[in-house]
Amino acid sequence: MVTVTRLDVPIHEGDWHDKPLRWTVRGPASEVQNFSTKKEALHWARIRRACPDFRAAVRQYLRD
Repeated sequence: MVTVTRLDVPIHEGDWHDKPLRWTVRGPASEVQNFSTKKEALHWARIRRACPDFRAAVRQYLRD
């Protein structure tokens, strides 16, 4: 099961000019991906539900 939730506290990662991560996508199993926008998180969740494994999902996400 893949779920999209808003983080309670934004995570500041990357360079000073990068947007803070505010959304997380969990699943399947113990996979966790964080995104700065809800649109990106929902896009990843849709792809991850459709792909059989993480590597295939990453390839599809990079193509879109």
